[in-house]
Amino acid sequence: MKTFRDPVHNIVSIDKQSEKVLLDLIDTREFQRLRHTRQLGLSSFTYPGAEHTRFIHSLGVVHLTKRFIDKISTLKNIDQKYIDELHDNRMLALVTALLHDIGHGPFSHALEKTTKIKHESWTIEIITGDTEVKKILEYHRSGFSHEVAEVIRRTHKSKAIVKLLSSQLDTDRIDYLIRDSKFTGAGYGAFDLEWLINCLRIGEVNGDTEFGLDLNKGLSIAEDFVMARYYMYVNVYFHRATRSAELIMDKIFQRAIELNNLGKIDLPEDLAEIIIKSSTSKTLTNYLNLSENTIWHYIVLWSKHEDNIMSDLCTRLLNRKLFKEIQIEGNLIDFTEKVINSLKEHGLPREYYLLTDEATSSSYKDHYITQKPKSEGSENEKEASEQIFLFDKSGNGIELSNKSKIINQIRNEGIKIDRMFIPEQIRRLF
Repeated sequence: MKTFRDPVHNIVSIDKQSEKVLLDLIDTREFQRLRHTRQLGLSSFTYPGAEHTRFIHSLGVVHLTKRFIDKISTLKNIDQKYIDELHDNRMLALVTALLHDIGHGPFSHALEKTTKIKHESWTIEIITGDTEVKKILEYHRSGFSHEVAEVIRRTHKSKAIVKLLSSQLDTDRIDYLIRDSKFTGAGYGAFDLEWLINCLRIGEVNGDTEFGLDLNKGLSIAEDFVMARYYMYVNVYFHRATRSAELIMDKIFQRAIELNNLGKIDLPEDLAEIIIKSSTSKTLTNYLNLSENTIWHYIVLWSKHEDNIMSDLCTRLLNRKLFKEIQIEGNLIDFTEKVINSLKEHGLPREYYLLTDEATSSSYKDHYITQKPKSEGSENEKEASEQIFLFDKSGNGIELSNKSKIINQIRNEGIKIDRMFIPEQIRRLF
């Protein structure tokens, strides 16, 4: 048995024989790079303890996936087909849990804006392309890499496995909430994990397999779980200082591309190749070469660049001299015009020094609490991915917001946060 010590789950164990494929995957170049990719990006600017990586998060998701499957397997009065389906696809679930974040790169959100390629596309390429990961998957079983990719795309025939890893009550979300709460030191994301697992249920709703919680025992923990997501989103993922840092990083990439097009700056060679070729299959090696250390190295170099905008933005990020939020007073259009005029007077271009932000622009998405539920019968509705169910003794699923006034209110109001950031010296003028 291979044992990993984890601050969240204490001991994460992987069997060296029956689960050897997991250990082989962990030792690949593609997975090891996750040691250098922080889970929360620039959140350490706000919460200094937020230095945990996608590497340990991925191990945590494997651990929780095992526990979920084991719990469902012990339940009585449920259709045997669910237990059989989870048992038959157990290794598929564990491997997908391990690899679900493998496509994340350094500062994923800013990088995606720059390259126009989503991290999910890189994940699929790593799993199905010319990589150590694919070789191991195919050695385990022919066609296995394709199966794993299908689960990540949510197209695999086993809906139970898909929902286990990608739903409103999935092991990925549960691990990162608890982990992010612990490492940031913010208690907002804490909830009773043991009781949640104890109340875990599975059933069918509108012809689709769903994981849910016991109606009689699980209402309170379901509410706690959603409230944890709500508070973590507002206070951690969308914290004003974190968002200011992320927006400055976006602008650094934007300015770098602009100057590179003018022949005035050198981009990291691997990043330049990705932008030029715009293809995951042709630039996978380049993508795997990129790390947060690489990006920070160039930010240090660019902080000394002759371009005043680039050097200023990089210096601000390095020294944590972030833009500050300014409270909008009166008419938005009139107020914005005053800010723009003030920036002009100080020689600061609006494009780089007036940063606007809204909840939907964050890389941390949570549609359950940020978007109002769709009306019944709406076109292309994806109920399974947008609801949390409570199952009664007969196996009937009831959406949480229909049983909880608190959750119903949160869902129907959603989260709306609109912000404007400007340099502190300009804010003092208002």
